[in-house]
Amino acid sequence: MQLDIVHVSSAHPWVDNRVHLREAAAAAAAGYRVRLIAVESELTAPATGVDVVLIPRRRRVRRMVLSTAQALLLALRSRARVVHLHDPELIWTIPVLRLAGRTVVYDAHEDLPDQVWGKDYLSHRQRAVFAALSHVLLRIAGTANRVVAATAWTGRRFPAARTLAIHNFPLARPEDASQRDLEARPAVVAHVGLLSKDRGIDVISAVGDEAAFPDDWRIEMVGSIDSATSTDRLRTAEANGRVRHRGVVGPMEARDLLLDARIGVVPFRRTPVTDQIFPTKLFEYLAAGLAVIATDVPLWRRLLEGVECVTFVPADDPAAIAAAVRRYADDPELLRVHGAEARRAAERFTWAPEAARLVAMYDELLPGVRHEDGAR
Repeated sequence: MQLDIVHVSSAHPWVDNRVHLREAAAAAAAGYRVRLIAVESELTAPATGVDVVLIPRRRRVRRMVLSTAQALLLALRSRARVVHLHDPELIWTIPVLRLAGRTVVYDAHEDLPDQVWGKDYLSHRQRAVFAALSHVLLRIAGTANRVVAATAWTGRRFPAARTLAIHNFPLARPEDASQRDLEARPAVVAHVGLLSKDRGIDVISAVGDEAAFPDDWRIEMVGSIDSATSTDRLRTAEANGRVRHRGVVGPMEARDLLLDARIGVVPFRRTPVTDQIFPTKLFEYLAAGLAVIATDVPLWRRLLEGVECVTFVPADDPAAIAAAVRRYADDPELLRVHGAEARRAAERFTWAPEAARLVAMYDELLPGVRHEDGAR
């Protein structure tokens, strides 16, 4: 099979939402022959028409040496005309791929320098060194034929004429269209996605112990835990019975959890990174018709201006989150109104328009390769 596009990641699992279920799947649905090279996972994903090649999971140092080299070789062997890279650790392959005659797309999921400055476990001097190195890497990334950025803010560091913002808005699902009203669901506060200090693991773990938290409610979480993050508070909270971490599940299973909850929570700390990103979970909460409790981030306020479905709370404040849960528990009408408003707002934040713009980019890079109806 002659491939058109190969998506490559040495760090993300093959079931990744953005890499596979959104971007690679959108290209395949549009009529391109697509392969995904990504990391093995015990999780599953729905059929997408994407050919998947797996590489082993490795620890960080071995991954950055062995996995990146393996991913490069597999990308070259695929003979795909467009190579779409998804990791900063693969930036060094861009000159190699271009010398080999491939068209390269670099996908900037997050702002790399801001990400480095937000790593508390590094000393200030180490962060300064790595931040300087990240700027060098971004200059190399900017030599790609196109840059796809998760937000316009992330894309600001790249050449404007060759950069496109593609947001992580949710895929439309039939399950979301037939969801139950909030009052018919269990009294659950849900959190989906990565757990780390910056993403509020300690804050949400403490919410259930606050006096304001309703006795008949519980907090349910799914998602991986960052390897550098302490889980002591989470385990203590689980022992007290109001908080449960259900482990890592596939993207669609995570969204199914939301359909059995009343409230979604985004308890991020304020950092240079979190202040400039749109959390995917926020839009998934809207799609599930949940009332939302979120850290008061100015960017999120502007994004949801005029939408009455979010209670904004100060960062690092479990008491404020507990009080917001109590307010919803004591006022079913407020919960109903916010849930209905979330459903309406979700219509503004869907993947289909983003997919269309991504496919239009591929059409520019691969003129005449696909049929408009997706047939070959």
